[in-house]
Amino acid sequence: MSSYEGNDYCHRGAGPSGKPKLHFIQYNSKKDAREGAFLAGGKNEPVHHANPKEGKAHYHAADQSGNIIKDGVHHCYG
Repeated sequence: MSSYEGNDYCHRGAGPSGKPKLHFIQYNSKKDAREGAFLAGGKNEPVHHANPKEGKAHYHAADQSGNIIKDGVHHCYG
């Protein structure tokens, strides 16, 4: 299992449950990954990395200015 399967924890704080945030969250579709990043960014348009140098295509949550929120979370699909 690769780290892009949703089981890789980052060291950037706890999520709402108190458990560590997932570094990579795997979704079944591109649409679901976009929606996850959209909601994580407070309904701001997410940043799409369609062809990353490593790993799978993914989205990042973004702030109101369109900058990636540096929480380390990748919303992956594919």
